[in-house]
Amino acid sequence: MNKVIVSVPGKVHLMGEHAVVYGKPALLAAINLRLSVTVEEQKKSSKEPIIIVSTEPTDHVRFAVDFLLGQLKISKHPPIKITINSDIPAGYHLGSSSAVAVALSGAVVYFFKKIWNPMSINELAYEIEKKQHGNPSGGDNTTVTVGGFVWYRRELEFLKSIWQLPFRPHLALNHFFLINTGRPKETTGEMVALVKENTQKDPVQMQKLLDLNEQQVRRVTIALKDGNESELIDAIRVGESTLEGMGVVSKKVQPFIREIEKMGGAVKILGGGGKKEGVGFLLCYHPDQKRVRTMCDEHHYAIENICLGGGGVRHDEK
Repeated sequence: MNKVIVSVPGKVHLMGEHAVVYGKPALLAAINLRLSVTVEEQKKSSKEPIIIVSTEPTDHVRFAVDFLLGQLKISKHPPIKITINSDIPAGYHLGSSSAVAVALSGAVVYFFKKIWNPMSINELAYEIEKKQHGNPSGGDNTTVTVGGFVWYRRELEFLKSIWQLPFRPHLALNHFFLINTGRPKETTGEMVALVKENTQKDPVQMQKLLDLNEQQVRRVTIALKDGNESELIDAIRVGESTLEGMGVVSKKVQPFIREIEKMGGAVKILGGGGKKEGVGFLLCYHPDQKRVRTMCDEHHYAIENICLGGGGVRHDEK
C-alpha cells in the first residue's frame, strides 16, 4: 500500500509579527515541536473516499485537501486515509495552521505525484493560508518549510525575500522559553483585521509603530549574532511596546509583562496576540528561569522550555 509521512516544525516570531503584513521584515525561528501528516491508500472496499483522523480541526484539514486535489487536477483517486498528529497546540500562535498547510501540501503532492519540492510546497501552503486567513504575510509557512532562523519580508504579493540567517545565535543567549497565558479568544485573522482597522483610523501613528518595529527586528538580529544580551533585552521590550500600541496585547497580560521587565527580562507576544483575555504563548528571555517560574506560579501561567532553530519540512521514512 502506498504511504507517505511528512513532518514540519512549529514556529515563533522573534520580532516582526503584524508589521510583516505591511511589508516590514520579520525574524522567525522554527521550534522543536512538530506536526506529522500521514497519507495512505485504503482498501478499495472503503466506503469513504477520504478518511481524516486529526488532532487538528478537521474543517481546516478538509479544506486544504480539497484545495490541493483541485490544484493537482485529481478528480478520481483510490480511497485514502489522512492522519495528523501534532505536538503544536492549535490557537496559541505557534504556527499550527501553517504546519498543517505545509505538511499536507508535501504529503498529498508526494503521494499522488512523487514530487518533492519544498519551495513548491511552500507556495501551495501559502495559497491555503490566504484562503483560510485572508491576508497572511507568508512568513509562518515559509519558516516551517525551511526551518532554522528566517529573515522574511513580503516585498510584493509575488515577490518575497527569504534568508536563513548565515549564523547560529550566540550560545550565551540561550535563555528563551515560553509562558502560556491561555488561548486567545480571537483568531489570528481577527487580530490581523484589528490592526488593519486601527491603521485606517490613524495611519500616521501606525506607520510610526511599524517603522519602530522594523528597527527592533534589526536590533534583535544583530544582538543574536554578537551575543549582546542588554541590546537583545531592550530591543524585545521596545518591540513589545509597538505591539501594544497596535492593540494586539490584552490589558490582562500587560501588567505581567511589566513585571518580567522589572525583573530584568523581556517578554513579547508570538504572532496574532489577543485583545480580551490570554494572548497564547509569550516568548520570554531571562537568564534566571527559576525566578520567572515563581512569578508565573503566582499568575497560574505555565512555563515550557523551547529549542529554537530546528529543521524544516521533512519527508520521513515509512
